[in-house]
Parts: sequence; structure tokens; C-alpha cells
Amino acid sequence: MNNKFEDAFKVQLGPKYLTEKELEYDNSAGVFLSPYEYSQYLLYKEQLIENKDKRIVKLPLKTFNHKCIYFSIGDELHSIVNSYLSLTQDDYSSNKLFIGDRLSTNIYKSRIYSEIEGSLNVENVPTTRRRLKELLEEDKTPECLNDIIIKNMDKAIKYVETAPSFNKENLYHLYNLLSEGCLKDDDKLKVGEYYRYDTVEVGGYKGCPHSMIEECMDSLFSFANEQLKEKKASSMMYLPHVCHYYILYIHPYFDYNGRIARMVSYWIYLLGDKKYHPPIISEAINQTKNNYYHAIELSRDAHNDISYFLLYLFSMSCDCILCYQNLEFIEQLLKNKGELLTETDSNYLKKIMVTYNGKFTYLDFLNNCKIEMTKQGALKLLNKYVSYGILQEVETPSKSKLFDLDKKMIKYRLKNIKL
Repeated sequence: MNNKFEDAFKVQLGPKYLTEKELEYDNSAGVFLSPYEYSQYLLYKEQLIENKDKRIVKLPLKTFNHKCIYFSIGDELHSIVNSYLSLTQDDYSSNKLFIGDRLSTNIYKSRIYSEIEGSLNVENVPTTRRRLKELLEEDKTPECLNDIIIKNMDKAIKYVETAPSFNKENLYHLYNLLSEGCLKDDDKLKVGEYYRYDTVEVGGYKGCPHSMIEECMDSLFSFANEQLKEKKASSMMYLPHVCHYYILYIHPYFDYNGRIARMVSYWIYLLGDKKYHPPIISEAINQTKNNYYHAIELSRDAHNDISYFLLYLFSMSCDCILCYQNLEFIEQLLKNKGELLTETDSNYLKKIMVTYNGKFTYLDFLNNCKIEMTKQGALKLLNKYVSYGILQEVETPSKSKLFDLDKKMIKYRLKNIKL
């Protein structure tokens, strides 16, 4: 049986890191495991970890339901990480050219706004770019819970940007900044306590028993700070994502674990090597948040094999970086013709590129991009893109008006855009 499991592992380390369903039912896998065999296969991989198999990276983090947290160095992860490294270096270098320049401020502000918007939308907290501007730049008074959440996000980002040490006390402060004025009484922590005092279950997954949270979180602080001290390139790429997953896994609070996890990812990026982790994770997740939750589920179901989680985040980050680079390419083409996109125009165009699935109506645009806008407003915007040559009108026998991206305006291929 061990030979069969080894064959399965070799297949899994190939061009695609196969899921449980694919290992059990997919003809292309070339190996079939029964549900029982799959459960034994997971134990086989744990045995490989104990034997210090170099194909698997075991993380020194405490667990509460399985032996360890790990990821496998397969062809797919190796390939996507190389792509990610190439893109982040280019992205970092291009933005570095504008340090101290007005353009760098605009690029940074745009990304941070997208990060706030993305993080809130992941958890179905609706907002608009206009409302973000009113609350964060014009300092308008919050009028509802969503406004308070936005203000809290801004405070939290400003706090982690001071690069405080990553420890229990500072994480607690971050949690308070994010959750201030937003928690139900049942979700509040006890006075003087850093973590929750009772059990939680989210989506069928139990969080860490509250009696173990402190020692588990201490293992995270110890691991992260050791990695940050060494600042090895091979570790800096993965560290923000590992911390992200681990907080979701432990679930140290009754609420706000997702926002804390994504903010910690940004925090660790700031403490580490910035060129390996541009601040666009929440924005990237927001575009395919169902896949985000699915990646978490795959990792949890595979006994904390976070290969699935890492693959998802690296892949989405690549797409998001390419989307920004396409946007910069389009903006430059228009500048050469004496035309300028507004910040709002650029933001909506980015959404069109990321959600593109082929020809679309104005309703598809509103639904795919999760935008609240009148039909007249949407058509005005889309026709503006047509006038710039970014979109093309498509003739149809019906009265419906269809739009399509002009592929000549797209320099870098996204997975959803075939050039």
C-alpha cells in the first residue's frame, strides 16, 4: 500500500497539486484512492514528515487537531512562486522609481484603498470608493456600523504601518482597533484577557480549544519573529501567508478573526522584506473569495496541508499584480494620446479586467463588479471606455448592448483573459 501512496504523492507533486476529490475520482490523476485510502494517505504524508522528507516543509507551529502544519514543494507551487518572485521584483522596482514623487503616493493610496475595500467585501461589509474617501480623507462622521468598521480599518492600517513588534500585546491592540464599537456583548473578551474564553465553530470547523490558545499563539510569535530576524528570502515569501492561515486555524477571538488574519499578513509584510509581498492580498482575495474559503477548507480537510492555501494566494497575487501592470500600460497609452483616466475610472476598469469572462452587458458589469449604479450611470461609464478604445461595442441581433475588452489594450495575460 505504501507504494501506492508514494505513487499518489509523486503525482500530487506534479504540474497540479491534486485535491482529495481529484485523487479519488479524476481520470487524469492516474491513481485512484478510495475515501478510506485517502485518509490513510494523509497519515502516510505525516509519516514522511516525521522522517524529514525534503519534499515537505513542516512548520514549527503548535496544532490542536493534527500532528502538524506543513506544505509540499511540488511543481505547481515551485512554478507559481517563481512567477510571483519575477512579478513582485518588477512591481517593486517600478514603484521604487517614484519614491517621494506624487505618483508613488497615488499608487500607494490606491492600493491601500483597494486593500480596505477588499477586506471589507470579503466579509460582506458593503462600501464604495466614494464613501472611503469621505470617511478617510474628508474625515466625515460615521453614520452607521459599516462606517465605523471603515474608520477602524484605517486606524489599524496606520498602526501596523508604524511597524510595532509582533507580539501578544500588540496583536491585542490591533484587535481592539479593528473591533472597537462593533462587537456584540457575547463576542467581547473578558476584561484583562487576550483571547476568547469559550469554544467557537465556523463553517463546520472548530477553533482551537480556548485552554490551548495562548500556547499556540505564542508558538506563532516565536516562529514569526525568528523568521523576521533571519530575513531569508525563502522564508519571507511564505511567512505572511503562514501567519494568515494560522490565525484563521486557531481562531483566537469570537469575531474579527478574518480581518485580523489579513491585517497580520500586511503587518508581517511590513516587518519583513517588502519586495516579496505587495499589499494587495485582501484585494486579490475579494475578486474570488469563494475560492479563498475553498482553499482554506481544502487545507483544513487535508490535515493542515496549507499547499492549497499558498497556491491560491500566490496565484491570485500574480493576477492582481498583472492587473495593476495592465492598468498602468493602458493609462500610459491614453496619456500618449493626451487622455487621462480618473481614479474612479481606473478602479472600475481594474474590476472589469479581474472579473472578465467574455462579452458582457451593463448588468453583468454591475453584478460581476458588485457595483451599485444606475443603468444610465453604468452605460455612461462603459461608453467612456469605448471612446478611449479600451472596450468595444459588440453588435447583436437583440436590443441588448454588449461590450468586450479590446485585447490590444491588454499587455499581460490574466488567467481569465485569453489574448
